[in-house]
Amino acid sequence: MSDSTPRVSVHTILAEEGLGRSAGAKGVDDDKIAKGLAGASGMSQGEFLGAMQGGRALGQGLGIANKKQVTRSIAEPYASVLKAMVVAMTSGPSGLTAATDRRAGAYLEGSLPGDMLSGAGTVAFDVIDRGNQSADVVGASEIKGQAFAWGKGERMLNDIVNKAEQLARRY
Repeated sequence: MSDSTPRVSVHTILAEEGLGRSAGAKGVDDDKIAKGLAGASGMSQGEFLGAMQGGRALGQGLGIANKKQVTRSIAEPYASVLKAMVVAMTSGPSGLTAATDRRAGAYLEGSLPGDMLSGAGTVAFDVIDRGNQSADVVGASEIKGQAFAWGKGERMLNDIVNKAEQLARRY
């Protein structure tokens, strides 16, 4: 994008669309997981919950994390791609917990809800203005304290970018 053409701000898009930060889906909390699985393990709900939380804390303390990344170039104007990403995140399970403009584009962050197979985490996207009617989207997910997440982070990243790519074509 040329220096003489101002880039649209993520905050302008949020205001124009009547959107704001959103928490996203909560997911399944630890108490429900412990209640559902404690009997099968031969433990009480409290024992299972303690073991679950202790294992997660140990993994986090050791720096274990499940991290995934996706990169996609979208052949649409930056403003359309950014708007589509904001709408895809605020309307989906990730929510939009942080949004800021950056030198080359914008940074968006949301949550990755916990479930029976993996804990909660974060998803983050850099939307990069490439000028000439295109933008790159670089997304990353992280679930701390867990080495394997059954593809959850990568699925969430791809779901958001796929939805945004479809929306961007319509703006």
